[in-house]
Amino acid sequence: MQPLQPAPTTRRSGWMWVGAAAGLALAVSMFVNSGRSHAPAATSRPPTETFVVSGAVLLGDGASFARDDHGGCAGTGDHTDIKDGAPVIITTGGSFAGGKLTDARALTDGTCRFWFSVRGVPTRQDAYLLMVADLDARQYNEHDLKSALLALRAD
Repeated sequence: MQPLQPAPTTRRSGWMWVGAAAGLALAVSMFVNSGRSHAPAATSRPPTETFVVSGAVLLGDGASFARDDHGGCAGTGDHTDIKDGAPVIITTGGSFAGGKLTDARALTDGTCRFWFSVRGVPTRQDAYLLMVADLDARQYNEHDLKSALLALRAD
């Protein structure tokens, strides 16, 4: 006659050994690090101060933009990338901040104006490069970016 249950084996599951090793590693790590004092992360690194850069991009002649039926406008020809939602990026030595062109308006003086605002630009950098869509990057210092509304003319 056969037994109803198979004979127990002494073989252990591989996952059990993995779990045991992970638990042992965690216990050793906690023991080794228990004697060290830990300072909060906020005190080990000063917070980075930032500022906001705001400005406008102007397309200055009728050949560089087209009007739409709602009082808006968008770049044409060499300026086709100048339109609502186009990227505005400010880079420094090791970081960048971004925004986008908004609120395109065809003005009565024959220009097309877009607003932009870039938050999170780090302070105290040697130089800042401002890039709007496909326009050439322009270099600024912090004082120029903070002093007033920045106006870029693309003709």
